Amino acid sequence: MKGEKITAVYVMVREDEIGPEDHGSYDGPVQRQKDLLLGFLERQGEWHAAGEVEVYSRRRHLLQDLERNRIGRILVLDLDRLGSSREEVDALLFELDILGVQVMTVNPRDSA
Repeated sequence: MKGEKITAVYVMVREDEIGPEDHGSYDGPVQRQKDLLLGFLERQGEWHAAGEVEVYSRRRHLLQDLERNRIGRILVLDLDRLGSSREEVDALLFELDILGVQVMTVNPRDSA
C-alpha cells in the first residue's frame, strides 16, 4: 500500500568473502547473501507479511530511504555490515532506534 513503510534487505559483501569460484566478481557472493536473506524473510511470518520488500546493495541508497522515512524494518546478515567502523554502526543503530526502525540479523547457520 502507498505510504506503508518497506522492509529493507541490505546485502553487503566484503572482499575477503569472494572465493576463487567467484573469479574476482562480487555478483556471486551478493546473490548468495540476497538468497539467504530473502529465504529467511519468507520463513518469518510477521516480517514477510509486513509489506513491500526492497533489496539494497548500496549503503548510500539505504541511508537515503531512511532519511525519506520509507523504511520500517531492516534485515541484514550482521550488524557490523551497517558501517565501516563500530562507531559508525553504533551511530546508525542509535538513529534507527529514534526512527523506530526494527533491525533483524540472520545467522546463516540458522537460516537453512
